[in-house]
Amino acid sequence: MEKERLGLSARLPLKAFLPVLLLMWSCSMPRIVVLEDPLSASEHNELGVIYERGGDPVLARQEYLKAAKKDASWPVPLFNLGNLAYAQGDPDRAAHFYRRCLALDGTDADVMNNLAHVLHELGEDAEALELIVSALARERRAEYLDTYEAITGNPAP
Repeated sequence: MEKERLGLSARLPLKAFLPVLLLMWSCSMPRIVVLEDPLSASEHNELGVIYERGGDPVLARQEYLKAAKKDASWPVPLFNLGNLAYAQGDPDRAAHFYRRCLALDGTDADVMNNLAHVLHELGEDAEALELIVSALARERRAEYLDTYEAITGNPAP
């Protein structure tokens, strides 16, 4: 009877604790934690190689791009991106990546050879010849000699 006299409702305890319950509920909400990418540029590049060898060029490209972003001074992922683009029949894109790679390391004969080969396919033989002559001056390898002969129609001197 005393409940009625005080005008208390049976729901009052729930109403009184509702703000506390809401506060407890909001504090226990799961938090989203964003972690930094734990892989190094080298590890991303290695993953790209694995994906490429496994026949998944889309994932390979993603990993090479991550590697290039992680270490913008490292030319290897750019070289791999150029090779991947060429393998997919996109010589313009391949040339783009080979040029970026060469900008980081202007002494890499493999990059010079690959860029020369691609430029020859694109009809840019003057620049291709300069590159392959530079590559051959650094090292005389069979693939460089083949590129030289493809560009000039003659065996390398």
